[in-house]
This record gives sequence, structure tokens and C-alpha cells, in this order.
Amino acid sequence: MNSVQENKNELEAAVRYCESAISRAQATIESMEFRQQAASKAWHEQTGREAALEYAVNDLKLKNEELKSEVAELEQSEHDLKFQYSEAKTNMALMTDEIATLKDQLAEREDKWDQAMLENTKLNDRLMISTKEVGQLQSEVDELAKAYKDSTHEEITMKKAWREQRELVALRDDQIAMLERRLAKYTGEKVYPFKEGDLYYVFNQLDGTWIESVWDHESERIHDTPSMPNHPHKVYFTIDQKHVLDKFKPEDD
Repeated sequence: MNSVQENKNELEAAVRYCESAISRAQATIESMEFRQQAASKAWHEQTGREAALEYAVNDLKLKNEELKSEVAELEQSEHDLKFQYSEAKTNMALMTDEIATLKDQLAEREDKWDQAMLENTKLNDRLMISTKEVGQLQSEVDELAKAYKDSTHEEITMKKAWREQRELVALRDDQIAMLERRLAKYTGEKVYPFKEGDLYYVFNQLDGTWIESVWDHESERIHDTPSMPNHPHKVYFTIDQKHVLDKFKPEDD
């Protein structure tokens, strides 16, 4: 912006200089014409100085032509400078518009940055809570691993411990689901253990196999009506819970 302003000032100074030079040249031309007229009159009055005056007249004519040429060049320079000045003003206007657009974009990006920082703070808070829950689950897994390692030589005790642990997990999930249903009853909002599209597992107690499913509207309908025929209320397991239980599940006899 400063360089454009400096160029503008220089162009304005050059235009003023050209106008001043043109004025001086015109004054010189008028002076030359006056001198030419005086010389012609003197030539008629003094025939003896005819040759000298004619030479002087020719010299003045030559100088006059040179001055006219200089004036023409100065006029052309003035025209060029005016054109450059006009271009500089146009460029300055374009740059002003561009700066205004960039300021708007910067303000918009600052708003988006503030929103992103707010979302990041919320995510960090949720991450801290999730990290705490993971730590608790990891402690439970460590305890299960220790219990499993201590009972590697007692297969019957290991099977019993696995069944008890499975029942505890199922009981805990049932309690969580019951608390969520109670909370939903008071708040009027439905709470489901999974979001639509989440992968989950159901343990088939008849043959001891896993049933893999994807949570959708039908899952919500079955979840909301646990007493419907042929669809008793099931205990849900996440992928991590399934992996943990598979890890500590003993081989059948």
C-alpha cells in the first residue's frame, strides 16, 4: 500500500513538472515569434543586415521547431503519466477491495477457529472422561488376567470364574440399561446402548456362540419391547467386551 501511494505521489509530481515545462516552452515560443517578427521588420528597415537577419531568422525557426518538438514530447510524456496515474488509481481501488475481502475471510476464519477450539475443548473433556473409563476397564481386565493366570492349572475353577464373570458383566450391563431406561423415563428421552450403525454382539446362551449385529431401527424397536415373543431381552456386548471374554473363555471338554 505504501509503494502504491509513493508511485502515485511521484506520478502527480511528474505531471506538474510537465505542465510547468509546457508553459515555459509556450512562453519561449511566443518570445521567439516576437523576436522573429522584430527581426523581419529590421530586415526590411536595414537591407544591409539582410543576410545576418535571414540567418538569425532561420536559426530562430530551427530553435522554434526544436522547442515544438520538445513540447510535443512533453505532452506525450504528460499523456503517458496521466495514463499511468489512472492505472495506479485503478490498481489501488482493486487492492482496497481485495484487502476488504481478505479481512472478511480472516474474520470468518477466526470465527471458525474459535468454534473449532470450543469443540476441541469439549472433545478433550469427553476424552478425559473416556480415558478414566478406559482406565477402570483396564483395571478390571488386569484383575481378570491375574485371576485367569492364577487358575491356569484348575480348569474347573477357571470355567466357573469365567461363567461368574460373564454373569457379572451381563448383570452390570443390565443395571446400566435399567438405569438408562429409568433416566429416559424421567427425562422423556430415549437412550440406547449404541448408535445407529454401531457393531455389537449378543451371546447365545443355548449354544454358547456369538451373534453379530448392527444397531438400527429394528434393534431399537426390539430394545424398547424386551418382552415381545421370540425376542427376549438380550445382553449387549461391544467388540472390546467380546474380545475380553473370548480371551478368558476356556476350551470346552
